[in-house]
Parts: sequence; structure tokens; C-alpha cells
Amino acid sequence: MSTVRADERPEVLRRVTAKEMRIAIGCTPTPVEQTEAWQAFEATQSRSLFGRYLYECEGKPVAALALYRYEVAGRPFVWAKHGPVWLKEQSPAREAHLRVLLRQEVHRREPRVVFIRMHARYRALDTRELLSTIAYDRTYVIDLRPRDPDKIAEIMPKDGRRAVKRAQRVAEAAGCVIAEETGLDRQAFEEVYEVMVATAVRDGFRPHPSRVYWDMLQSLGPSHARLFVLRRDGVAHAWDLVTVVGRHATAYYGASSDESRTFRGAEALDWFVARTLAAEGCEGLDLMGADSARVPELYGVGQYKKRYARHPTEVDGAWDVPVHRLLYAAMVRARRLRGSLRRRLGA
Repeated sequence: MSTVRADERPEVLRRVTAKEMRIAIGCTPTPVEQTEAWQAFEATQSRSLFGRYLYECEGKPVAALALYRYEVAGRPFVWAKHGPVWLKEQSPAREAHLRVLLRQEVHRREPRVVFIRMHARYRALDTRELLSTIAYDRTYVIDLRPRDPDKIAEIMPKDGRRAVKRAQRVAEAAGCVIAEETGLDRQAFEEVYEVMVATAVRDGFRPHPSRVYWDMLQSLGPSHARLFVLRRDGVAHAWDLVTVVGRHATAYYGASSDESRTFRGAEALDWFVARTLAAEGCEGLDLMGADSARVPELYGVGQYKKRYARHPTEVDGAWDVPVHRLLYAAMVRARRLRGSLRRRLGA
């Protein structure tokens, strides 16, 4: 439970329009989920905007965030994916105060909402590990600022520098063709999606239905969502769905076939995407997630991504912030019980 009171600090929370939020953020790097464009994607998934807010001090914006309505186990919650966007100093006290104001606002507007999911740098008494899904608090970003491919490779760790050059050479020798296919039609995308199905079987996760990835491409549009595909003999073997906001890009989703490993398809594709975006003026390609003490589940993918950057980039991790603490605790207990039963049944 937070010890901060809403009236102990000068900052206030104000609900704003999309335009007001956009003006307040200005040129500050912003995750795609906190842009206006993201609202269209959430709508395709039947999730509506709860609200956009500015956290202000004496009329000047300190942070901004957009929250959307979600459900888990039939219970409503609101989620500010990769938000808030901090515009001024981000301190433990400010984070805690913002959570107090948000809890009050959410409870006032929609009393049934059980918790808020949002990001924070500092763990606190009122934050909880996520009830569902996993998030990350470290990532690796390929530095694209040198623009020239040789210079980009030069600032990678030695094994990464060798890996991308070798992958490019091996993929070309195998007859692979890599191209942007953002404008492909739905039927063609279904073929590409099968690579994700194969990836999920191999790596042991459940992919989204193809419609989710398709809706993301269509609703965000080519200015914010782009698809790059590696093919061999016309058959898709690897793809990256990349989001772009300003000069910052994120490898949001990716997939690769088992066969692609024989010609280093995933590495060749990632390197192609990095070179393409660098030539277009992007400053970094975020590989979106790596392991940390908090998320050891990402260790494997972290080992792959760490070759592309000399140092990890710390990012704000996601936390659940209970609005109804007793009900949230009951949901946690129920989830643990279901997990225990599944393990006993060998599911």
C-alpha cells in the first residue's frame, strides 16, 4: 500500500484529448502503444480507450499516458502499455503519487475495474508482479546512428559483428531474398503467418491468431507498422513485424522456420531490417525484450539479442497496481490454484 497521499504533492492528473497529449509529448521518444495510432489497433481487438492523461506540475506536463480497457478471467482492468511517457524527472515519489491519482480516477469513473497495469522504474509497496503475461525491464537496441552498415557492425560486440556478416553471406549463397512486404494481401499474409505457427510449436508458446498481426499491420498503417520477409525459392522462412515512431523502430514480432536455421535466416533478416531502417534515418532498432532477474523466462532470446549491442538498455517494467486489493488478491490465489491443478494433471 502506497504511503503517498494525493494532497501531499503539487502535481495533478488531468484528462486530455489526443491532440493535447501529442503536443505535450512533442519530440520525446514515445512507444507506439502510447501514440494516437495505437487506438485504431486496440479497436480492432474490441478494446476501447479508457482515457488519456497528463500528470502536471503548475501547468507543465511531467508525464503522459493512455490507458485501454482489458479483461482477465472475466474481470476488467486498464492497461497503459509502455506508459507513462515521462517528460520531466522520474522519481520514486512521483511514480507513487501518479499511481495514487490514477487509482482514484479509475475508481471514480469505473468502480468495477480491479487493477491498473502500467510501467514503473521503481518497485513499491503498491505494485505487484503481473497476474498474467510477462513483461521485460531490459532490452537490446541496435544502434543505427552510424548509418553505414560497416560502421553499425563495428560497434556491435565481436560475435555479433561476425554473426551478421556471416548470416548475410550464407543467406545470399542459399538463394534467399529479403524484401519489405508491408502491402501484401490477406491471402499472402496467411502463408507468412504459418511461419509463426511453426515457431510457436518449436519454442513452446501460443501464437496470436493471424488476425491480430494482420489487424496491427492494417490499423497502424505503413507509416507505423512494416513487414519484412525472407524467402527461399518463393517460400517464406522468416519475418519481422516492425513498428516505427519517428526515428525509433521496434522489432515487435518475429518468426522463423526450422529450415531457416540452416541458412541463418533470422539473423540475415534482422540485419537487413537494421540496414534498411538505418538508411531511412532511424536511430535505433529495439529488439524488444531480454532476460533479467525479474524475467528469467527470456534468457534464451536474450542470448540471441545480446550479440547486437554492447550493453542492455534498461526500460520500465510492467506492474499491476490493485484498485480493489482484496479482489485482486483473490484473483491471484485463484490463478495459483489453477496452475497447481494443471501441474498435478500433467497439463
